[in-house]
Amino acid sequence: MAAVEAAAADTPADRNRAVDTWRVAALFVVVFGHWLAASVWVQPDGSVTVLNTLEWLPHAAWVTWFFQVMPIFFFVGGFANAAALEKRRVNLSSWLIRRFRRLYAPTVPVIVVWAVLALILRQVVDDGLLYSGVLNATIPLWFLAVYLILVGLAPVTHRMWHRWGMASVAVLVAGAVAVDIATRVFGVDRVEWLNLVFVWGAVHQLGYWWYTRETSDTRVSPASALVLAPIGLIGLIAVTQAGIYPVSMLDIPGSTLDNVTPPTAAVMLLALTQIGIIVATAPFVERLALRQRVWKLVVAISMVMMTIYVWHLSALSLVVAAGTFLFDGITMSIEPGSVLWWGTRWIFFVVLIATTAALLVPFARFETDTDRSPTDAPVPLVIAGMSGGVAALIATSYIYLVDRNAHIRWWIPAVAVVVAVAMGAYPSRWKPSRFRSGQR
Repeated sequence: MAAVEAAAADTPADRNRAVDTWRVAALFVVVFGHWLAASVWVQPDGSVTVLNTLEWLPHAAWVTWFFQVMPIFFFVGGFANAAALEKRRVNLSSWLIRRFRRLYAPTVPVIVVWAVLALILRQVVDDGLLYSGVLNATIPLWFLAVYLILVGLAPVTHRMWHRWGMASVAVLVAGAVAVDIATRVFGVDRVEWLNLVFVWGAVHQLGYWWYTRETSDTRVSPASALVLAPIGLIGLIAVTQAGIYPVSMLDIPGSTLDNVTPPTAAVMLLALTQIGIIVATAPFVERLALRQRVWKLVVAISMVMMTIYVWHLSALSLVVAAGTFLFDGITMSIEPGSVLWWGTRWIFFVVLIATTAALLVPFARFETDTDRSPTDAPVPLVIAGMSGGVAALIATSYIYLVDRNAHIRWWIPAVAVVVAVAMGAYPSRWKPSRFRSGQR
């Protein structure tokens, strides 16, 4: 709390508080959305049914439009990176390695802990169940992998923005559309993964646009920004109803097509809708965040945001496992979708919040206590280290830490730890986090 008080008091007057507030709001949607998606039912005969709520929720595909908020992270991330690159007079390698440490360090304990847990639990837990549990707990790391790629490219893409402006966005959008055509029309395999950079890169690039407009004489008016929302929404409805893209913006189990694994150009239309709302409401959100209690909450969550993100599904796995196997599964015996099930979700959330908070005690320091002192390492070495970290995160998210036979891929945690040591991405002596003039 002392660190929160210090950081809140140290907030400069020119900081865009709407960026931080929207990022925290998006985190809440992700965390509670994932928790709400868990539908575990221990039936009277003792059998356990594990479902995703989206499998039985009416009109689930349309509901995903409200819960797919990853574009917000990439958009405000672009704003933050632009602010840092333009305001902070540090050398490139120092900026990259400090950024990398803060984002990467919280992920290493997740990989290591679940590798060790898998080694222990494989003796008593069914192989398929162990595979699913480890996969569900570590799958959020995909975001950090993609975002770190964009951070590594930020010095280049930021220069592209200053040189070409919106044309730099158009190139990425065209790339995403071309990939979709190659994949969906001509059946070209594997190229769809390029959209991890094209789609999210375009949204990130629009964050540069917002920063430029906010810090110049061409600030976007709320009325003008609000026009973007219906344009994106109408376009999204058109391409989904025409059958060009599926409706769902999240991966629904049993569905053969989705817009997120990897992302399609349709996600950019959803992003445009969200961007219109964010920019249009920025003055209101800014005034809201000026309230002391609101801002302290935003600061507190922001300090441990990555830790919450990477551990919230581990908390879910622990709570569901305890509820399923203890006391004959009575806490999980309520039929999903029933009135009682909906009415008891708040209790479920309270337990999950408490469990996540407990996990913050040992692991938050991997985010709050990383070394942020300037460094002067050669840029090629920094890029090599970042690439190794990204490789470990991609492997965890897409190759998986454990295979279907519960065999652990030990090379993944090994690479993760080696990169953390080499890059200094581990806790150092504790210093209160500050919200300085550059947007983190």
